Amino acid sequence: MARLIILIAVAAIALILWHKITKAKGEERKKMIFWSIIVTVVAILGILAVTGHLNIITATIAGLIALLPRAIQLLKYLPLFSRLFQQQGQQQGQQPGQQGNQNAQSPPPRGKQAMSKEEALEVLGLKPEYTKEEVIQAHRRMMQKVHPDRGGSDYLAAQINQAKDVLLG
Repeated sequence: MARLIILIAVAAIALILWHKITKAKGEERKKMIFWSIIVTVVAILGILAVTGHLNIITATIAGLIALLPRAIQLLKYLPLFSRLFQQQGQQQGQQPGQQGNQNAQSPPPRGKQAMSKEEALEVLGLKPEYTKEEVIQAHRRMMQKVHPDRGGSDYLAAQINQAKDVLLG
């Protein structure tokens, strides 16, 4: 019976809070959402501490820390967060769609698609007096570092492949 009363009280508080949040505007809404999340997390931690089940939180935090880098990468595919990343890039003086360290990996303008022999040598880190085996070894070494299946960039992998084709073709 006590659990039912607690459940009804929590549902009533949630409904009242939901009503207030939907009526609020702009910054006030953000504050209300932020503080609601903080209070909810503290309340859950308090209940778990009182009941002796806090070790569940420790395991959950460890798991979330392990998954955090991958989750951050996936956030840019959600429309809301995609707009957030674009706004952040604009505030930092960047073009929309570019973030932080990806400037070095962004493709060149459409007009520049052909690669010269000098550029190919630079991409693979070879000297002008190269052999076929050196090109193959340099290509293999570079692809192991930047292959898309290993978390690398599609653009860099394409550039390395194009450099190999230019030097061997």
